[in-house]
Amino acid sequence: MSGPPAWLSLLAVALALLVWSPHTVAMRARSLQPAVAPPAVADAEPSAVRRWLLAAAAGSAAGLLAGGATGLAVAATVTVAGERLLRRGPPDGRADTARALVRELPAACDLLGVCLSSGVPVAGALAAVASAVPAPLGPQLRDVAALYRLGAEPRRAWAGVPDELAALGRVLVRAGESGSAVVPALRSLAADGRSAARAQTDAAVRRAGVWVLAPLGLCFLPAFLCLGVVPLVLGIAGDVFR
Repeated sequence: MSGPPAWLSLLAVALALLVWSPHTVAMRARSLQPAVAPPAVADAEPSAVRRWLLAAAAGSAAGLLAGGATGLAVAATVTVAGERLLRRGPPDGRADTARALVRELPAACDLLGVCLSSGVPVAGALAAVASAVPAPLGPQLRDVAALYRLGAEPRRAWAGVPDELAALGRVLVRAGESGSAVVPALRSLAADGRSAARAQTDAAVRRAGVWVLAPLGLCFLPAFLCLGVVPLVLGIAGDVFR
């Protein structure tokens, strides 16, 4: 039985070299960890030499697949595009932490509203919620609760939190200083957080759709070049030099 066609092997090599990097492996490994695990430290960005080597290998494979003069143009295009793709790198650990905070904040706001409406002090409510939500939100709330218990002013207790928790801090600080109703504000903040989380999910789905269709487009690229662009260029050149 004969093996698969050579162009299929070349296409697989080109796709693998374009999308593979140590960052991709690390991101997929982190995605398999439990949600309670703290985000891993992001790997260093690949060096310029390594980026160009990977991109050049992918471009060479794509050029061999296209063949001829068209292959040279395809190789150059794939090399430049691959280097820019690798230069972008993956989201760092800070972005992973921010997404986790946005994802867990609505549930934390609901739990805080329940605790505060039952008459639990702010420090006790924060400590109770901190033990119920996963990292990184749980440790952040635990630190704020510790500052409350040490007698720190509300503004001082919330001064060092990430930007994703600034709105929650403003709600509790405003309630402590002016006596405004905190439970409706927490419910509104939870609704806003769920809307933001849905927006992040929709954006991730759209990006996934692009990456799913990208290999299909790459499969049709050689045929488009050979059957469409090359005859057009040859026809124009024939008219010019006739």
